[in-house]
Amino acid sequence: MKLTTLNLQGFTDWQNHKPAIVAHLQQINSDIILFQEVVFIPEIAPYDQVQLLNQELHYPYEQTSVTRLQDSPHYEVFREGLGILSKYPIVASNTLVLKHAEGDEHNRILQMFDVLIGDKRVKLANVHFSLTDTIDFATAHLEETLQVIEAQNETRIIAGDFNIDHLEDLSNLWSRDYTSSTYIPYISFPAENKRNDYVLVPKAYELISIETSQAELSDHRAVTAEIDLK
Repeated sequence: MKLTTLNLQGFTDWQNHKPAIVAHLQQINSDIILFQEVVFIPEIAPYDQVQLLNQELHYPYEQTSVTRLQDSPHYEVFREGLGILSKYPIVASNTLVLKHAEGDEHNRILQMFDVLIGDKRVKLANVHFSLTDTIDFATAHLEETLQVIEAQNETRIIAGDFNIDHLEDLSNLWSRDYTSSTYIPYISFPAENKRNDYVLVPKAYELISIETSQAELSDHRAVTAEIDLK
């Protein structure tokens, strides 16, 4: 299975980014694509970016959870969230609001969904954790995500924008059940020469490779994982 994750950076420089995103996603031809910073801004378009991209990509299964209401100095209404495109049927889905810490300007969500690949039900989670500056919001969101999934007696492929520079430093949280893309060197956020975007793969599967887009498709590069579902 080929899985891609990309933070779209809203509609920022959309006229230039959109054709580059479409061209890259058509070239790599992933089975599942996860998007972060999916926004609905009616002053710009009556659709969010995932819906606009899929008008050209033509994935049969599409889902967005645009659930956060954001303040904006430019638009009266600004909604933001997560999205999925899939070649495989999405047979179950759920979106949870993560705990909101004092001082965090964002309300983050966890998007969980199951796809049916042949007769195998594959569970995934799409994430975008809060920025870590003076307070480490992202680690708390990672801990909560893992706790929610474990409480449901599951493991899931977890991918997205973790907003964590060195996920390997938090291996005590995930290494028992997961393999992380951290063991493969790559950069997904070139402006700061670091990677915020990761894939955590349950040990029942095998992470084969990681590839990034050659250029930024927003302020991020797309990250694509090849996963052997065994």
